[in-house]
Amino acid sequence: MKFPVPDSLFVRLFLLLFFVLSLSNFAGREIFLYLGLEHPVPGIRPQHHGLVSFIARLVAIALTAWVGARWLSNPIKHMARAADELGKNLNSPTISETSGPSEVRQASKVFNQMQARLKQQMEERNHFLAAVSHDLRTPLTRLKLRAEKMDQHDLRTDVQNDLNEMAEIIDTTLGYLRGDEQPEATYLLDIGALVHSLAEDAGDVITVSGNARPIRLQPLSIRRCLNNLIGNALRYGERAAINISETDEEILIAIHDEGPGIPEDKLETVFTPFYRIDASRSRHTGGIGLGLSIARDMAGKQGGKITLKNAPEGGLVATLALPKRH
Repeated sequence: MKFPVPDSLFVRLFLLLFFVLSLSNFAGREIFLYLGLEHPVPGIRPQHHGLVSFIARLVAIALTAWVGARWLSNPIKHMARAADELGKNLNSPTISETSGPSEVRQASKVFNQMQARLKQQMEERNHFLAAVSHDLRTPLTRLKLRAEKMDQHDLRTDVQNDLNEMAEIIDTTLGYLRGDEQPEATYLLDIGALVHSLAEDAGDVITVSGNARPIRLQPLSIRRCLNNLIGNALRYGERAAINISETDEEILIAIHDEGPGIPEDKLETVFTPFYRIDASRSRHTGGIGLGLSIARDMAGKQGGKITLKNAPEGGLVATLALPKRH
């Protein structure tokens, strides 16, 4: 028979229950004696002393259980917070392997080992992507140089366009796969000024209304997210209207294009990497199906989310919601 270790969860729970029973019995007995023998209270009959004693025991049990629950659950809550941080940043600090009961310490050790393995796998993946990037770009560069020597202008242009498209596919795909390498620092950012700047870069095909107070964001990630959403709107709608608003909890950036919209059953599917709606999008006009996937990933790094809906008057509305506290 295997006995529990001195600092196991069983021992802690046993000590807690023992303390609860001892305290409740002591409190009940003392109150019973206080009321019955030494200080009888007018209006409380002797036959009610047992009920008062029971209530006192119940209060003692409730208070002790509340304190004990916090005592037992704190190590688990700490591990839950660490798991949440790990989901956002693989380089988050490891958790202590010396605090809490033995079961929690063992789980902490396994958790830290898992984090180390994940970091190692990410490093190996990044090395692989760097090698693939080099191996793919080298022949593309040679093909571009050879295409420039072609005599037929139309054929040369077509070949160069195809090669540029292949290079874009490689860059976009590798960029998407590298998207979670290192966490970006946050800064106080004027989201309204950023949206106006991106709209000016696009020309007079975008109108912007509304504004919002500055919030802390990752500048490069949020710029990439908005660039993808705006580019998607212009690619399929040619023109777009952007509205900025805010509530007590979040900032909302709604991008309404003039395109054909998306079938209702595809509004979530289009966020799947490499997914394209063939009826309205081709590789020539629609990229390779990573724009919305990247935008959602970039929004998630800010604690935000992106939703799509078809406007009643036509077109698609992409709404980026960014929490004010992240």
